[in-house]
Amino acid sequence: MIRAVIIDDERNSRDIISLMLGKYCPEIEAVGMAANCREGIEQIRMHQPQLVFLDLEMPDGTGFDVLAGAYDASFEAIFVTAFEKRFLHTIRLSEVELILKPIDKESLLQAVGTVVQRIGQERQHDRYEVLLRNFGKPAGEVRQLVLPGTGGSEEIVAVADILYLEGQADKTVFYLADGRVLPSTRNFRYYTELFAQMRFYQINNTHMVQIAQIQRIDQQAYKLYLPNDLSLDITERRMRELHSLWKQH
Repeated sequence: MIRAVIIDDERNSRDIISLMLGKYCPEIEAVGMAANCREGIEQIRMHQPQLVFLDLEMPDGTGFDVLAGAYDASFEAIFVTAFEKRFLHTIRLSEVELILKPIDKESLLQAVGTVVQRIGQERQHDRYEVLLRNFGKPAGEVRQLVLPGTGGSEEIVAVADILYLEGQADKTVFYLADGRVLPSTRNFRYYTELFAQMRFYQINNTHMVQIAQIQRIDQQAYKLYLPNDLSLDITERRMRELHSLWKQH
């Protein structure tokens, strides 16, 4: 049985999560509840749960504050919120689970299934360290992201080290300044939306580059040049905007 603590400032939300766990997730036992960050940290200290359901915004802080205050304890977290936009970018970079209110059965089962697998395999909790490092920073100052790999593996990547990313069928491949090539099980569209808020630019249908890594742009040949003698093609319609952004950088 997996012990869970539910932290949410709305009693109705706490009760709904507890009832849904009892009905759909018999492997999860709700051993504690809390209505704010302070009580939540106390419940985590008391019960040492393996899983914590965390409301993102509470009267005395955020779910991130709970993580920061209690993360010497080792647990998986599922964030729960009615408002996804404010923190969505930070959460998606870290590959942490998120459920939107009102909670539906499918979303709950998907999130719980993911974290139960992580708990069973005793995976590292580095994604939460990445989450806390990125929290509160503007998109352009984000430092790290988590790349989900096959078989549940994960790689932590420094954003500054990314040269470019390439969409390949149902996966995305990251090319780094140190020569590493790392695949992610997320598709290319996922990252084009995620990185659009950062200093990256999609140059064609399958490639997105970090503007800071561009060394030279050949406007006649519609090519750009990156470190390690790498060159990529730019579509004609994207050339003007890319060149302008590069000059401004």
